[in-house]
Amino acid sequence: MKIRLMKKLLLLSLVSLFIGFQANGQTLKDAIDAYNNGLDLVDSDMRAAIESFKKSYEIASLLGAEGEEVKEQAEIQIPGLYFDLAMGYYRERNIPDAISGFEEAIEVAGEYNDPGTKTRSENVLHQLYAMQANALFRQESYDEALSMFDMALAINPQHARSYLGKGLVYRRLEDAANFRESMDMAIETALMTDDGQILQTAESTARDFFLVRAVRAKGEANYDQALEFLTTSLAYDQEFPESHFLLSSVYNEQRRYQDAVNSAQRAIELSAGSREEKAKMYFELGKAYEGLGNATQACEAYSNAAFGNYEASARYQMEHVLKCQ
Repeated sequence: MKIRLMKKLLLLSLVSLFIGFQANGQTLKDAIDAYNNGLDLVDSDMRAAIESFKKSYEIASLLGAEGEEVKEQAEIQIPGLYFDLAMGYYRERNIPDAISGFEEAIEVAGEYNDPGTKTRSENVLHQLYAMQANALFRQESYDEALSMFDMALAINPQHARSYLGKGLVYRRLEDAANFRESMDMAIETALMTDDGQILQTAESTARDFFLVRAVRAKGEANYDQALEFLTTSLAYDQEFPESHFLLSSVYNEQRRYQDAVNSAQRAIELSAGSREEKAKMYFELGKAYEGLGNATQACEAYSNAAFGNYEASARYQMEHVLKCQ
């Protein structure tokens, strides 16, 4: 490109001698010299190269049709160099300066009509915003982290990882409503973009968030709230055995014994654990059958529950309460 412009410099300079056209005392030769100087500086001083290309662009713009080709060539160089500057910061892991650099590249690409560089810069910038947001989250700067995630989403509304990040912030803040909204958006965008990893993480995180709150509510004997949390938890994962186990326990507390039977059986069906791990599920099943007055089924369930931590309680029910044969 430099050689082609230098060749034209000889021809166009001769034309300028006859035409004698100048813009504010500057000629086409000045525009080409500034351009070629920019090319010489690219590898050693990119900022200085940018300024030289800008000078070439400005001179060529004042020359009208005579400077059009030089103007176009300078216009091509400037946004790309801003992008390269930002990428240099990124490679050095200097995230704050990289963010500023890509923001500048986007602005310059708009000024110099370069949609390609604008798009490339935005593609990197929204990821950098998310990275910075995660760093702020780790520093417990939650408001700043949320703001940075929103900046990422303003560029790319389908960035599922940013919605997931917002959800994790809201989880730390114990903000259930905004947590759920963020996780729902993470799931929705993950499905749209076929991001299986984010989909799985968002669903399991949301499931566990509400399951923990159900456990807490049950411990406070707030059974209606526990059921509400469990219903929400199950909306994210219908096949998680722990949710069905806790559901059976809450139903037993409410004396909704048939519901407790159904939930305990579902928990057992879904569980891939050992007999000892399933003991708690069988114990709730035994309580439910006992509540229904079905001693035979209760004895069978308690028999299956007589392992590990539940062995003593299950045997007591069998031997001293139901007197199982």
